[in-house]
Amino acid sequence: MLLKYKYKLKPQKSQTVIIANWLELARKQYNYRLAQRMNWFEATRTPVNACPLNVSVVPVEKIYHAYPRV
Repeated sequence: MLLKYKYKLKPQKSQTVIIANWLELARKQYNYRLAQRMNWFEATRTPVNACPLNVSVVPVEKIYHAYPRV
């Protein structure tokens, strides 16, 4: 048997401001990450749910610039 509960929030004025600020920050973070993902997709033209081995977000030269070539 599954029980479900519903709660109704009745925050005070100061709590409403804090909750609104947190929701706004979460919305901005989500949109920023979504834009990064779409920019990556546009740059690579690969499916977003795949990470092929031949595509690197960071150029290989930047990764191995500190290591001497042998």
